Amino acid sequence: MQNRKFPKWSIALVVIGVIVVLIGGLFIAPYNNMISLEENVSTKEANIQSSLQSRLDKINELMPSVQGSMDHESEVYQEITALRSGIQGVSIDEEGNMTIDSNASASELEQADQASSQLLDDIRIAIEAYPDLGSTQLMSDFMTSVEGIENRLSVAREEYNEAVQEYNTTIRKFPNNLIAGIMGFESIDPYEASDEAQEAPQVSFE
Repeated sequence: MQNRKFPKWSIALVVIGVIVVLIGGLFIAPYNNMISLEENVSTKEANIQSSLQSRLDKINELMPSVQGSMDHESEVYQEITALRSGIQGVSIDEEGNMTIDSNASASELEQADQASSQLLDDIRIAIEAYPDLGSTQLMSDFMTSVEGIENRLSVAREEYNEAVQEYNTTIRKFPNNLIAGIMGFESIDPYEASDEAQEAPQVSFE
């Protein structure tokens, strides 16, 4: 019985095929992992956005009572009005309700975080200046709700930065960094709402 001989070109083709499969396997797993980590960052960012919207919803609920009780010539009133109209990543409807833009960037969320935090501080100042406002049940419910929202927001910020750190570390490691460069994965900045470099809108009264 005559032994069948394979052409040399077919053997070379098989070898090339095996190499391609091996390289593909080495490429696909890290690529899929980077995709998963990037999606996780997006999910954590959405959690921050949701918590910020909850904070704004409580401010929206309270603002008619706050502004209705305050002297419209007061500095606090002017600052509240200016801040609400100048927050990046936040839109205001005809009734004055604030909403986080669905496509707001992380940087805009940082500024919305700081500006809305400043609004809360201004509301606390207003409570001290207008005792009748502070004694209402609405205000009591507001402060209780805000405390829970602030806790969730703090957790959301921390989880986002943990996800960003894991993603950034992964795309910097060899050989992931080669794949990341080819496929366009870029490092992501951590969330820095409390950093002085990310300042809330400045309001002056001149």
